[in-house]
Parts: sequence; structure tokens; C-alpha cells
Amino acid sequence: MIKTMKHDKELSKVYLRIDNGYGDFYNMSFSVDGENWSSGVLFSDEFLTPSILMPPGEYEIKFSIKSRSGATAYYKKKGPFYTEIVVKPFIDTTIVFDNDTLASWQEELKE
Repeated sequence: MIKTMKHDKELSKVYLRIDNGYGDFYNMSFSVDGENWSSGVLFSDEFLTPSILMPPGEYEIKFSIKSRSGATAYYKKKGPFYTEIVVKPFIDTTIVFDNDTLASWQEELKE
């Protein structure tokens, strides 16, 4: 069903951003009820601006971070972390992770 929705461009993009450092999101999963987790997160095909594709709804997202303080190959694994997001139809949004405070939140997409 998700692949059909991707083909029909019915999925919203949830961009991933790290503040106060560098890194990558990994081991992402989502839950609608907070108990049953699905690791079937579908990443978009974009390389420079990573995002996941989600149908509209309210979700709890679980993720880990490979964190780097600068442009280096060495990283620390951090997580798992949790954040709640609301995905609206055809509206892209951003999950922000702060590398200093280890807090995460949802923001409206800034173009």
C-alpha cells in the first residue's frame, strides 16, 4: 500500500535535520499507538536532504543518531530517542534533533 501511495505521490516528506553537529539518523521506526512498532520506514530517494515518506496521521518516531562533532569519519552512536509528529496530507515537515541537548521536535518546513 505504501509503495502505491509513493507512486501516486500521496505521501508527505518528513525531513531529518541535526542541529549543533553532524550526523545521520538510523534505526528508524514508527508507531501509531506507542506499543506496536514498525521498522518499515520508507526513505525518499534524495541524497542531500534526507527524508522519510509517511502517510497522514499522528505517529511516535523512534530513532538513533550517528553523531559527529565536525567533518570527520569518527562518530558516536546515540539513542534511541523518541518524538511525536503529526503528518498532514501533502504538507512536508521536519524532525529536528539537537546534538547538544539530545532533544527532538517537529518543525514546519522552511523553504
